[in-house]
Amino acid sequence: MAWWQRYWFRPAPLLDLAVVRIAAVALQLVMLATATSPEVLRTYADLPRELFQPLEMYRILTWPLGSPYFPSFEVLQGAWYVAVLSGLFALLGLATSVSLAIFALVNVFLQAFLYSFGDLHHREAVMMIALGALAISPAGGALSIDSLWRRRAEDGRPIPLGERQSHFALWPLLLVQWIFVLMYLSAVISKTINGGGEWDNGFTLQYYLIQDGIRWDSPLALWLAQHHGPILLMQWSVLLFQASFVLAVLFPRLRWIYVPMGLALHIGIYLTLEAPFFQ
Repeated sequence: MAWWQRYWFRPAPLLDLAVVRIAAVALQLVMLATATSPEVLRTYADLPRELFQPLEMYRILTWPLGSPYFPSFEVLQGAWYVAVLSGLFALLGLATSVSLAIFALVNVFLQAFLYSFGDLHHREAVMMIALGALAISPAGGALSIDSLWRRRAEDGRPIPLGERQSHFALWPLLLVQWIFVLMYLSAVISKTINGGGEWDNGFTLQYYLIQDGIRWDSPLALWLAQHHGPILLMQWSVLLFQASFVLAVLFPRLRWIYVPMGLALHIGIYLTLEAPFFQ
């Protein structure tokens, strides 16, 4: 128990947590302006209600309104404006904990509504977990209006920004890191065990490069699909990277290797297969 306490709740810089708050909130605001824009919400609100199969999370959030609750476009648009406003407050660090809590809750509501039509993805869910963790952490302890007001109220010499620490500043970052580990391990299990060993032969990725290269008109994907040898090497590299990513969390120095590899992996997937794993 003592080791567990030290691992999750040892003193850590508030600056790191603040940087993650700004990055996560800014990215989710971009997602609200694109993937969850009012135009997208209107499209879903106009779908036949027979297609609506509310998820459990959606049922929990809308339980006081009766089940199954199907919101009008006006309700969805109002929730969208609340999400944007609370996100801007969270980005600036104004009433940070409350702003982040509202931001996370409304985004979960909107995303759960969209998911209730059967088109499920994992990238948005991970972002919702991250926002929830930030909401119950001291994410406004640095790089925020709250921290500026707090510093003015303090007596004596203010602590330099890089030296401000908290016992609760590290666990949200560790939580997200371990979620990455679980995601990559899940991908390895899907590719190897569930896939019957057919993913690592080079032909599977070659097939998807051709399919998505034609679908998205990607010259890079179609060019790469002609070379089986490099594709086979890439598939095994992806498997080894995903299976061993836990080492980057257990041994922080290895992040200088794994983080660039991860960025290259996801940028390559986006440029060839148009798979937007921005979150």
